[in-house]
Order: sequence, then structure tokens, then C-alpha cells
Amino acid sequence: MTSADTEDFSAAFAAARRAGPILFPRIGPPVAPAALPPLPPLPLTWFHEIAPELEAREIVQGLIGEQSAIVVYGASNVGKTFWTTDLALHVAAGRRWCGRRVAQGGVIYCALEGGRGFQNRVTAWKRRHGMEDARIPFAAIRASLNLLEPEADPRRLVDAAREVAARMEVPVTLIVIDTLARAFGGGDENGPEDMGALIRNMDMIREATGASVLFVHHSGKDQARGARGHTSLRAAVDTEIEVTADKEGAGKTATTVKQRDLEKGEGFPFTLKRVELGRNQHGEPVTSCVVEAGTGMLAGGPQRDPEEAALRERIAHLLGPDGQMLARRVCEELGWPVNGRNNARVAGLIPLHPDHAEITMGEQRIRMWRTRDGDSLTAPFKIRRQDLS
Repeated sequence: MTSADTEDFSAAFAAARRAGPILFPRIGPPVAPAALPPLPPLPLTWFHEIAPELEAREIVQGLIGEQSAIVVYGASNVGKTFWTTDLALHVAAGRRWCGRRVAQGGVIYCALEGGRGFQNRVTAWKRRHGMEDARIPFAAIRASLNLLEPEADPRRLVDAAREVAARMEVPVTLIVIDTLARAFGGGDENGPEDMGALIRNMDMIREATGASVLFVHHSGKDQARGARGHTSLRAAVDTEIEVTADKEGAGKTATTVKQRDLEKGEGFPFTLKRVELGRNQHGEPVTSCVVEAGTGMLAGGPQRDPEEAALRERIAHLLGPDGQMLARRVCEELGWPVNGRNNARVAGLIPLHPDHAEITMGEQRIRMWRTRDGDSLTAPFKIRRQDLS
């Protein structure tokens, strides 16, 4: 081989290395791949073994199932955190909530924003319910959380649940994350990868603790499209509850817009009552609020207003075939004063789009729903009717 040949070979070899790895033929007999360990068989339930589940496994009767995933969402300042705090404290205290049975259990409330406001909300609830000296299995976490990394804060949250269960001698049945955005660790709420990671970690927390996980969340820019972020979240949760307020902001309603196994479409009207907690160093009152149940929250169980079906029929008559009408006009036509309480009552009767109420009048099937009469979050609601047959 001449020097010129050597130089040509060296140049070609260097070019090949830059292009990628150089593979040389294997010398000797081929090596067999390592055998994979056998996988455990999948559990099978045979047809003749399937029987009805008659025992209710619910934390709050007819609203929140055991070991479920829940999202409570709404626009800013509609009262979703007050409503969720009230619900969580009733679970920890084992007190009936809106006339419904409550299975008492430990509660962990992750207050990831507004720490001082959280303290005042809980203090106001204690005073309202005469429990200032009580001990109930309720603990708060007021630190930042990142629930996207499975080996970090999700594991710490599981450890915290075990500590609460051990110290209070009662299982933790509800973990509240307020808000989802503050637990997202800088991830992209609209991205399927990041939302998928959150859902996987939520499922891990539920499996490890046996608790239900509830996220307080924000609605998107288009409120009619529901909670903010990737749609995989809505597909993954068992219960979705939307909190809305009327135009004046006084009357509020929490409405179940999704239930995987329970009945959806129930509305829970409420208002916020101001409570004075004390005076600051300037002698000015320090206040918070407590939830006051509206007329839709009936004592004695989850039964509906006995006039509900008749009221829906009256509303359908007012709208006329495939008609529509502003909610405040519906109140006027029903002879009700236009105020927050009655607006909330209408909201409890007619769900927000994309959900709907369906009734039958004679042989006519009718669907009704509410939408905003405009793009603004403060735009009034309009009720629409669609005749199906």
C-alpha cells in the first residue's frame, strides 16, 4: 500500500466515523438474549362471580365516592375555595353536609395559595359551627408542591397521609389540592405529557393512601368549555363540579357536571356570610366568610325539590319550541324576585352547557341548558330549549 493509499484510507475512515458508529462483525457464536422473567397473570372475574355492589362506598352521600378523583372548578372569586373548605371540614368532622350522610375520615388540605386567607376561613368555620375547641382529623399543608415528579412530592404527600392517619387514628379519606396550577411545577396544563404525568401521580396517591383526591381548579377563557387545561383531566376524573356566581356575585351555585357512577346535574346554591374574627393593630375588623346553604340544599337527604319537575316544565313552556330566554327574564316570568338566590335556583334546575336537562311533556322530548349571553365571564346566562321529538 502506497502512502497515497494510506492517506485515502485514513480520510475515508475518518469520514465514516463522523457519519456514525462503525460496526465490526461479531466473532464467535451469537449470544442469546436474556430470558425475561414471567409476568404475573391478570386477575379474571368470571361471569357467574359478578354480583351487584349494594353497599354505598361514598364519602358524601350521592356526591363524592370513595377513592375517587374530583375537580372543583370555576372562574376567579366565585367562592370555589370557600365551598371546598366547607365540604372538607364537614368530612373531617363527620357532620352531615346539606342533609347528606358523611363518612368521617382524615382530611389533608394542601393550601398552596393564600395561606393567611386559609387560616381565617378555617377559623370562621370553627366559630360558625361551635368547634373552636374541637379536635378533628384535619391537617393542612402550606408549602409548595410539584406533583409532576413521581419520586418527589407525590411520595411526600403519601407519607404525610400516613402520618396523619397514624396520629389521628383514622384513615385519610380526602386530600384536597388547592389549586391544581400551584401543584403543576411549571408544567404545561394544555400539554398531554404534563397532564398525563399529573394524572398518573394522582392515581398513585389514591392507590397508596386509599383517599379521594380533589383538585380546586380554574375554568378556561371560554367558561362554557369547562375546566382549564388538557381534556385528559376531565376524562380521568370521576366527579366534576362547577362553581358559578350570578351577575351580582352574591348568589352562587356548585353544580355536578360530571359523575362517573353517581347522579349528575344536581345544583347546590349557596351564599357567603361575613364573619368578624377580631381586630388588627389599627383597630380595624379582620373578617372572613362561611358558606350558607341555599334552598336547594335540603335537609334529610339528597332528595330533590318536589316541585323541580313542575318548574322545569314551566320553564320549557316559557321558552317555547326551540326557544331561548335570559335567566333573569325566566325569574320574572315565574314571579320570582330577580336576586342571587333565585338566579341560583334557576341554575340548579338548568345545567350549564355541555350538560343539559331533559324532560318529557306528553310525547315531546325537550332538552334545556344554560350558556353565557356573550364572551365575558360576567355576561348574563341564557336558557335554551331544543325539541328532540
